[in-house]
Amino acid sequence: LSKHEDEMRAEQEHRELPSAVPTLNKAIEVAASDAYGVTNESRCPMKRGDGSYTFDWWKVLTCPQFPHGPSGKKPIAEEEVRQLVQDGVPLSSQSVLNVSNGTGSDQCPVSHDNARKEDGCPVKHSEYNVYSQPIDPKNNMPKIANQLPAPGQSKELPTERVHSTIPKGGTDNSTWTYPSPQMFYNALARKGKLGDTDEEDIISVVALHNNMNEKTWQKVLEWEKVLCANSATLPKLLRFQGRPSDLSPKAAFKHYVLGHPMPYDRHDWTVLRADGTTVRYVIDYYHDDTKARDEASSALPELSDAEATPSLLVDVRPALDSPVQLYNRVLAMPYARRVADTTPFEPLPMRPTETMRSQVSESVQVWESIQATARKKFQEPENEEAERLSSKDAKKLAASFSKMLKECRTEQHAIDHCESEKECSKASVDLTICMAKIVCPIQHQALVKTVMNDDESVTEEESEAKVEAILAAVHDCVVLKTGQQRAAKEQYPHMFT
Repeated sequence: LSKHEDEMRAEQEHRELPSAVPTLNKAIEVAASDAYGVTNESRCPMKRGDGSYTFDWWKVLTCPQFPHGPSGKKPIAEEEVRQLVQDGVPLSSQSVLNVSNGTGSDQCPVSHDNARKEDGCPVKHSEYNVYSQPIDPKNNMPKIANQLPAPGQSKELPTERVHSTIPKGGTDNSTWTYPSPQMFYNALARKGKLGDTDEEDIISVVALHNNMNEKTWQKVLEWEKVLCANSATLPKLLRFQGRPSDLSPKAAFKHYVLGHPMPYDRHDWTVLRADGTTVRYVIDYYHDDTKARDEASSALPELSDAEATPSLLVDVRPALDSPVQLYNRVLAMPYARRVADTTPFEPLPMRPTETMRSQVSESVQVWESIQATARKKFQEPENEEAERLSSKDAKKLAASFSKMLKECRTEQHAIDHCESEKECSKASVDLTICMAKIVCPIQHQALVKTVMNDDESVTEEESEAKVEAILAAVHDCVVLKTGQQRAAKEQYPHMFT
């Protein structure tokens, strides 16, 4: 809400600007008309000055950097022209077209240099996700990676992250970075997908996850080398989206018509090409039990080992978002594979093998489980009976809370005798931290490390966000353990006498 209030306020201030603004807008309009030979009647970048249009469909299909405007020049962004006016640059057509690199009109005229951050909007628009975490609007990911232990976590997990080989769209030479085992565990816990997953299994899950992404990217590159054979620059992954509860049309046809097992996951990847265009890829992930290996190395595959996980199958293809992509899938790739023999790409067969047919029922069970998990997000929580605890867990809880009552007497006394709201709030935090030291040791250790961290590279905002996050995790853990203690007391009352 505050963000939209800022935007409304900025819009109101914009209406109150002096008369220089219309002059600036007029300059932009004149510059654009001069640069592209377009009259004021039409600002279409593909319309020539004589009223004719230019567009080369063959070059669109073969995917090099095709002419996009009059005389083959790409359109310049209006924000760039506005910046030129503010900087006092003469707005002749040649200066506009050569502004980005000064080399010639065949290069992209739009400057992609992000160094002039001070020239941006002076109003800071902080955005947050549904978990109140500040996010980066470029990729909707949290600005501060959550490397803190989850409330119900009982064992420490590594926080080291691995760099992928997948180029990151919007950067020069950066690649995507995979989540650490701790971040992966937190994501599963937040989405309610932990199930009976143990902390020790997460390291293997992350290794498999990273290996599968690398395998997927290699399949994407095989497509791109066919569709963009004349491009010397490799594409980049701009963004991605997991859609496990959405069945793709191809996967639905394979299952309901041809009797193929259902995929266990689906991703949509948006790829950024060298010419600035984007293409969406649909990826279905399948599992073939008969190809699973028993070697220990198969549970911890190397990042780029394409043969390490033969039981995990990937079906990669461009989404049918345009007639061009239909042509690519029906004609371009089959021609490259069977006639020109210019690609090693091998698609997954449409029809299942006999061994795959025997796995249909299991894949349907997995699919129904995924759908049930998705439905829970939109349903009100139900009052379920407390989970039955083992006598071993109940005994451990009884010992922990007995120790806690003895060691946290001072903090409890402060709670019982506090007077002001500020004093009671501080006493409550102190008691929570004292309780966490005994019943939530992993979370308590993370709190101490966060508070004692004197890293100068961390901004004050980031530091405050980390402290708030770990305090919330500590509080949630104490609440969780307190609920378990109540359940254990009801189930094993003799242990708490």
